[in-house]
This record gives sequence, structure tokens and C-alpha cells, in this order.
Amino acid sequence: MACLLAFSLCSCTGVDPNVKQKKDTSSKYSAVTSATSDSDVELEGFNAYGDGLTDSVKVKGVDVDVNAFALRSYELAFLIGTGSFKNPEKVSPDALTQYAFTHLYYDDFYKIPNDGASYKETTLDKLEAELEKYFGKLNANLKKSSLYNKSSNKFEMWLPNYGANVYYRVDAADKTGNKVEIITTFYNEMKKRTKLGRAVITVEIQNGKPVIAKLSAE
Repeated sequence: MACLLAFSLCSCTGVDPNVKQKKDTSSKYSAVTSATSDSDVELEGFNAYGDGLTDSVKVKGVDVDVNAFALRSYELAFLIGTGSFKNPEKVSPDALTQYAFTHLYYDDFYKIPNDGASYKETTLDKLEAELEKYFGKLNANLKKSSLYNKSSNKFEMWLPNYGANVYYRVDAADKTGNKVEIITTFYNEMKKRTKLGRAVITVEIQNGKPVIAKLSAE
């Protein structure tokens, strides 16, 4: 498996993938938006420093967490590297598997401590359930992923060290029908002077829940 080889020097922890890590909810990791802080001083640990239109919006009577989906666009575009997609089922099995695998442990990728990658394994049903939270029901064959071990019928991965501060501004949250298009610019530093990139994520209401429908990034 590609990820196993890439992180072969890291130690194995064998933690149950159904249990969120304690560090996920630590006060050292938080989303600091313009609504929660006027300070331009960076806090301890890894944080998401966002401003602009970060408030939630209501679409077809459903609350959509704009700030959370802006961070999902960062994960997909700049960490997982999915590229643009008009249908999440067209995303590669490797990318979908890695995305779901990581979210089994952390609600936000930026919160992952950079203290060494750890080995994880899980099953198909757990990954599919995790993907459904973000994309709704997908017709995707995750067993085509290089992270799938056919002999054990399990998925194996070294959890990447994604932890880092995220600096961004939500430029727009445009509602149309049962969808909202969230446009976010990401930066390299707290002062937001140099641009890392821009992502546009479309969130659609399906069965009374907001899910990711499309993504474009530059």
C-alpha cells in the first residue's frame, strides 16, 4: 500500500478507528473567526483563522455551517488534492478513502498533531458511513483504493500529519434553490497578504441534510 510505504518509519498505535482522539476536542485546537476574536495574535496550537461571511445560513429550512464547509473545501482541495469535481462519485477511490479515513479520527484536518503519523485500520462499512456524512449516499467502489488490503478485507493507512494553522476569508455564501455556493480564499499567513488558493464548494440539501455536491479550486 502506498501510504504504508510512505510512512513506514513511523510507529504503530493500533487505535480503534471508531473512537475520536482526545486531542480532537482539546482547547488548543479551535476555529477562530471574526465573530469569536478581534485579535491578530496567533493562539497556541493549530487553529483556523477565518473571517468574512462565516455565519451559518438557512437553506430550505436547514442550517448550513458555512465555516465548517469552507474548511471542508480546504481539506479536499489543498490536502487531499481531489481537484475540481462536479460529482463526488467521480473522485478517485484513493482520495475518498483517505478523506473518510482521516475524518474517522478528526472533525477537522488542521487539528491533527504533528507528532508522528500513526497506523490505522478499519472496515468498508465504517468508511462508507463516514463518507455519507459529508457527501450523502455514494456509488463508489472503495475497494479499488490502494489502501484496501484484500487478504485481510480491511483498509490500512498511516494517518497523515495534516495539522497546521489555516488562514482564510469566506467571500460569499450564495443561495440558489436547495443549494449554497461557498467561495473561500485561503492565505499563507495571519495577515492574509499572500494567497494560497481559492475554493468554491457547493452544498446541497439532501434528505434534510447538507452534503457536498461540487468543488472547484484554483
